[in-house]
Amino acid sequence: MKKIFPAPSLLTEVADPIIYHLPEQVGSGTVRIDTFSSGLRLMILDLQFQERVSFVTGPSNWGFGIGFSLKGHSIVSASTLQDDFHIEAGKSGHFFFPDTTVLTEDICSDQRVKINVFFDANALSDFAKDDEEAFLPFLQGVKNQVPFSDLDGILPQMHQVLNQILTCPYTGKTRALFMEGKALELLAYKLEQIRSRTRSSFGQNGITPYDIEQIRQAAGRLRQDPVNPPDITTLAAGAGMSRSKFYRCFKQVFGHSPLDHLRSHRLHLAKHFLAQKKHNVTEAAFAVGYNNLSHFTKIFTAEFGVTPHKVF
Repeated sequence: MKKIFPAPSLLTEVADPIIYHLPEQVGSGTVRIDTFSSGLRLMILDLQFQERVSFVTGPSNWGFGIGFSLKGHSIVSASTLQDDFHIEAGKSGHFFFPDTTVLTEDICSDQRVKINVFFDANALSDFAKDDEEAFLPFLQGVKNQVPFSDLDGILPQMHQVLNQILTCPYTGKTRALFMEGKALELLAYKLEQIRSRTRSSFGQNGITPYDIEQIRQAAGRLRQDPVNPPDITTLAAGAGMSRSKFYRCFKQVFGHSPLDHLRSHRLHLAKHFLAQKKHNVTEAAFAVGYNNLSHFTKIFTAEFGVTPHKVF
């Protein structure tokens, strides 16, 4: 897999906007980054690939933000995170990474379209000054210096704004004003999505923000060793919960059971191995904990709609 180091990085201070063109030998398209007076940066990535690539970026002091994946699939690893996380089309996320983080994004599809809105530490303080609750996920990340990323679906109102960004007809100052307004609109929708989910979880399901954090940490431990993962009893004890409460809370946070979570992680990891062409199907299955090749092929096909041999 070819590694690409987009230049300039998010940290580089150059004339606005920053536009990076994908090298012709690997594909076509651009990454454009606009910086606004509000303290936001809007990144539009629209790329078509002829071969598999990895983007390597950072470190950067623009480690807070929200992202929207519109087309394609990638696997992101961070120098400050133990586990990789998968970003598929139709997902939106909010994230915090310390300014020492180096990010590597393996592109696992022929096309990748995503839009990110970044803000720096000073902008975060200004935004949160009158309403810290809305920015609590980011503020907690800053306080504890713990890398954090979370994924939700893209809401219909978000889709509308994202399409307006991608089809913006304006240029010059008019474009800058339009794009800044849309970036702020996306941030508002995302914050309300986070707030609504937290309220719903706390008010209706009896799960506290502390429980949610414990479940997320347990999920990280579950993904850490896909071949020999900890059992539910061990995970529940580590989260300070009974088995029944742990199972219930896990389903509330992730929408599926711990075993389904592990299965999905194993399959995505195997798909990543196959896409890199460094493992054949048997090796990829064994590497993620499946000894029965027939069973692996069956559940892989059910998950992705293609057999593992076609990915390899």
